[in-house]
Amino acid sequence: MRKVLAIDMGATSIRGIIGYTEDGKVRLREVMRFAHEIKTSNDRLRWDFDALLNKIVQTIRENADEITSVGIDAWGVDFGLLSEDGTLLEAPVSYRDPAHQEGFSEAVRVLPEKEIFTETGTQIMHINTLFQLLTLRKRSPEVYERAAKLLMLPDLLQYLLCGSVQGEETILSTTQLLNLKTGDYSERLLRAFDLDRSKLPPIGKAGRISGRVRDGRIASLRDLDIEVVSVCGHDTASAVLLTRAMTEEDTMFLSCGTWSLFGIRAESPDLSEKAYEKGLTNELGYGSAPLLFKNLTGLYLFEKYKAGCEKRLGRRLSFDEITAYVEASCEREESIRNLIDMEDPRFGSEETDAKEAIDAYLRERGLAIPENEMEYFRIIYESMVRKYAEVKAALEELTGRKYRKIHMIGGGARSALLCRLIAKRLSVTVIAGPYEASALGNVLLQLYAIGEIGSLEEGLRAAYCSQEMKQY
Repeated sequence: MRKVLAIDMGATSIRGIIGYTEDGKVRLREVMRFAHEIKTSNDRLRWDFDALLNKIVQTIRENADEITSVGIDAWGVDFGLLSEDGTLLEAPVSYRDPAHQEGFSEAVRVLPEKEIFTETGTQIMHINTLFQLLTLRKRSPEVYERAAKLLMLPDLLQYLLCGSVQGEETILSTTQLLNLKTGDYSERLLRAFDLDRSKLPPIGKAGRISGRVRDGRIASLRDLDIEVVSVCGHDTASAVLLTRAMTEEDTMFLSCGTWSLFGIRAESPDLSEKAYEKGLTNELGYGSAPLLFKNLTGLYLFEKYKAGCEKRLGRRLSFDEITAYVEASCEREESIRNLIDMEDPRFGSEETDAKEAIDAYLRERGLAIPENEMEYFRIIYESMVRKYAEVKAALEELTGRKYRKIHMIGGGARSALLCRLIAKRLSVTVIAGPYEASALGNVLLQLYAIGEIGSLEEGLRAAYCSQEMKQY
């Protein structure tokens, strides 16, 4: 029985999960959880990359006698730049840095938003890698000129671990640099923005062994014979691999965490004007599977409001207490009118005071401001669900299909209240779980790559019978 280590990176914490198969089931054991922060350096919001890397290295060493391989998945769009000798030039900037708006503004002066979308299929968001890179070149031209290679965050960590320079396709599909129709970088955008293609990595697929830590840049790991597997670098692709949306045409996927990513496995990328107008994005899943979905603020606003509410009340709020209040509110009043638009940029901002932002939004539209602190939780939940309904309607219009099921994964799938609201308001069956889908997808691809399971189908059967799943 061989075991693997999945490094599953989220924007607020990273985890190390050891996974293996036993008695036809996939076993998972958390061996590391590490909260990390965004820090200000040189007037930019940056990830504490040294702390992240050190924790990953420490976790590999502590579990070296038990594991055969390691794989890394992470959030999209963020990257690091390597010099000619392979040194990281500076700590990666976070997608939450507001300066990325500068690169976006520069880009749309050169090409209209719609043309950028139809060249890539990626939802236009100022946080996308293309706009980040333009901002960096404007603010730090000397860093851009010294850069020999751009690597997305999971690819950067993989490079440091084993020395392999590649761009895994699922994480590259978040960049606004990849043409989803051709599967290659967009030559038109590279020319339009005068970007050097040689700075971009060769494109690779998930599910293969990239190297070994003994050949990497981390001296303290060179005495170990542990393989590094290229898994789906984008955590969404890793998670969606576990959903029935990948095999069932009437099923949508909803990855609900800090972000909500809600959509379908499509027959082919949709770079149409209609997809652009509806704010949809195309990305790649495992095996180059086309994914068509919407990026939305998810539980980030809920968590921000909860933290502020606890501070104002001077006590902790349990999820049970919040759930009980919202359920009682729903019984008293079937529907409410004072909802917010979860796509409004203020609700995803790092600097946002959640209560002030919600109050301002409601006041601007002449909607009622809640009379008590707890009512805001219902507003957030109901606003999330209304946005899901809008996205479902948009996708049904584009595809001409009716979707009767939603397979929900991520932390939000643990909330029976949220699952029931979605099932009721959208008139669908909700399948909730596995909750640790991104880590589980990471584990399965590693087990497949090292030959511990014979097929992904075998791995999925083992995962489904070993992880909690509920239906609403």
